[in-house]
Amino acid sequence: MSKDEVSIHILRKVVVDGLLICGLVVAIIATEQFWDPFQRGFFCNDETLMFPYKADTVDVYMLRIVGLCLPALAFLICEWALLRKERCEEKCLGVSIQPWVRGFYCALASFCLGLCFVELATNISKSTIGRLRPHFFDICQPSVDCSAPQWQNRYVQPHEYTCTGERTDKFRNMRMSFLSGHSSWATYTMAFLALYLEKRMVWKGTRAVRHTLQFIVLMLCWFTALSRVSDYRHHWSDVLAGMTLGLVGAVVMCSWGTDFVQPKKNHTVVQYDITTIANNHQETLAV
Repeated sequence: MSKDEVSIHILRKVVVDGLLICGLVVAIIATEQFWDPFQRGFFCNDETLMFPYKADTVDVYMLRIVGLCLPALAFLICEWALLRKERCEEKCLGVSIQPWVRGFYCALASFCLGLCFVELATNISKSTIGRLRPHFFDICQPSVDCSAPQWQNRYVQPHEYTCTGERTDKFRNMRMSFLSGHSSWATYTMAFLALYLEKRMVWKGTRAVRHTLQFIVLMLCWFTALSRVSDYRHHWSDVLAGMTLGLVGAVVMCSWGTDFVQPKKNHTVVQYDITTIANNHQETLAV
């Protein structure tokens, strides 16, 4: 492959990856901002909707920062440590691309692409199902008198009540319980990182360190998921579904959706033809 063909191939990959990720980000924003969740009713005696409203233990900003920065930092360190001694054989527009830079890009691009898939699937689920959060009654304060006989043991249709609560900015979000976005994001990012470390943190003397780091990142994910139940933001089944989605996405992308740059072996294989082997054998017999 000529130098120009290599440059075109690299630029095409970067442009295609960038367009795909940007398109998915636009779709994520559109589904989150402009897709109103399904209007679901309730039962007056539904105790799973009677929990008080609480602030997030793990807020959105902390979730995003840790979920993006921690894997990116790990990709950078591991790719540099694994590929820093490899020879540079590719150039793009005359600029040499180090193997560790190429390895870092491949890991980061695949990670971001899978994250967009999981986030988009999460938004679609939230708006399609429209499940009420555990703090629904506290936020909505529905206009119906649940102590009245006519509302007992029957499903209150969405058109039969209005929300009278003061926190009107929470009215839309209180209908987006299934599935847990915190759980799907945390599980995907941390599970992908744990699988990545298993594949790439392979130099001598790192087994115990690798397993310890994997345990730490998985506990970050586990704590985030559990906090969604204790904060009364989600039902346990929402968290389970979110973790399942994130785990499936991480396994698929890390196992089959990422082209890792493989380090070359340090030794060269000596090629022997049949004549050389025969001559060596005859010399051995003569001796």
